[in-house]
Amino acid sequence: MVARSDRLSGSQRALLSTRVVLRSRPVPEKMTSPAVQIGIHCSRFMVRLGKLLLALSSGILLALAFPKADYSLLAWVAFVPLLWGIRGASPARAFGYGWVAGMGFYLCTVYWVVHTIGLYSNIPPLLAVGPLLLMCAILAVYTGAFAAGVRLYQEWGGSPVVLGPLLWVALEWVRSFFFIGFPWVSLGYSQYRFLNLIQFAEFTAVYGISAVVIFVNLVVFHVLSRKGRGSGRLLLIAVVLVCALTGWGMWRRTQLATLPPTHHMRVGIIQGNIEQDKKWDPEYQEATIARYERLTREAAAKGVDLIVWPETAVPFFFQSDTTYRGRVLALARTTKTPILFGSPAFQYDGLHVTLFNRAYLLSPSGEVLGSYDKIKLAPFGEYIPFQHLLFFLDKLVEGIGDFAAGTTPVVFSLPQQRFGVLICYEGIFPDLARRFVMQGAALLVNITNDAWFGRTSAPYQHLVMEAMRTVENRVPMVRAANTGFSAVIALDGEIRARTGLYETAVLVEELTWPHVTSFYTRYGDVFAYLCALGTAAMLGYACARVWRFPPGGGYAHGIGRSQREAQ
Repeated sequence: MVARSDRLSGSQRALLSTRVVLRSRPVPEKMTSPAVQIGIHCSRFMVRLGKLLLALSSGILLALAFPKADYSLLAWVAFVPLLWGIRGASPARAFGYGWVAGMGFYLCTVYWVVHTIGLYSNIPPLLAVGPLLLMCAILAVYTGAFAAGVRLYQEWGGSPVVLGPLLWVALEWVRSFFFIGFPWVSLGYSQYRFLNLIQFAEFTAVYGISAVVIFVNLVVFHVLSRKGRGSGRLLLIAVVLVCALTGWGMWRRTQLATLPPTHHMRVGIIQGNIEQDKKWDPEYQEATIARYERLTREAAAKGVDLIVWPETAVPFFFQSDTTYRGRVLALARTTKTPILFGSPAFQYDGLHVTLFNRAYLLSPSGEVLGSYDKIKLAPFGEYIPFQHLLFFLDKLVEGIGDFAAGTTPVVFSLPQQRFGVLICYEGIFPDLARRFVMQGAALLVNITNDAWFGRTSAPYQHLVMEAMRTVENRVPMVRAANTGFSAVIALDGEIRARTGLYETAVLVEELTWPHVTSFYTRYGDVFAYLCALGTAAMLGYACARVWRFPPGGGYAHGIGRSQREAQ
């Protein structure tokens, strides 16, 4: 055979070589029959459909890890289907799959936007789906960016297990202020029930818990997809990390419990349970004030240092009202107890009226000791994001003009204690709560009106997210909600007392706690900053390596091998 091939002419050898090359290449679609082409397209469609379903299942599994469902353990493996689906995909296609996962997650967790807009705006519930879809589409971009970043780094020869946790934290941190600034249901909140595990949030805020959860997801995927050398070691590292953090948290909680208490306060929480559709009806003003008077006297009779009413508890402008303002001041005088309550406020410059969501503190003698204007406004409630697109929506909050944001955290002072007030969903912003504590607040008070949400999952989600602020700053929290959940939360994140949803209630609790200054309170989002810098450095280094070793070189061979392993 060798001798025969040697006798072939140059043209014959060239023809033989061409045939070998053609046989080794896939046959172009235009050279196949229509039936084969249809089969190829169907096969590709089924593969992509399968990957889309994997991505969607990740979003649904992750949503089930949050309240109301509360299957917290699902969060540790929820990303595995998505990671499986983006194997071998281009970064652009991975972004699409990640976006689908994010869309599924947010549709399942913030669906209550339709309920809120549909009931309390000027559009019917069916059309309220539009703002929900827009909001979820924007939030899903972050999940898409995570998937794209993981695949891009993998194509450049890096390990997603290393980059993934840093990238996820960086994106969660950016989500707290970019676009609409809506850090609702960040990944770490899914673990709120595991009190021993979440204690290290006093160093990293909720972002550290998110990093651990995403790290375990990446490790599980790595073990399931490769099963090669090093997988067992990586799994062992993940198990040891989670166990070590849990063990440290158990020790930390015991240590905190043994510290001598330096702060004491007895608080009465009033849950008025005023229905939202009646709250601003003038015909119900008298009944509303009468209910708060009765409940406040009930709490004061038990001997308290402070009585807390919910957000916008008084259905009028306290600063200018001539009918009911005097009754509220007289109530503080007759009970001889400070009262903290929420009320809308306004500022008139001669041409325009600007609204504020305000908290007032009254002294036992019926004087106004101070006020605080809400800094973080609620989208679709106090302002309309993308108003040039959603011009047909009105604000959900009753009143004239647009709400304006406050600019400065205010720490209220009483002889017994100094405290800061977080109005409504301000409690889901770690850095804002930290700013109050940095300015001397030894207690956090959250006043809110979750009647907007009805009986959806939002009141449950809202409560557990705010509980994380106590761990981060090592201060307790008192929460007064119009329709629930009102609660008292210890400085280790434990919800020690809670009212029911949609019940009229008085909750009186005595709080004692030690003075502890956490790392997070002192230094802020250092962990998030480091994750963002680490993400930029790792992606930049990998990009520089690819630039230095272009395709065709040894490094390109490494990339190809990485891609084959990923598939």
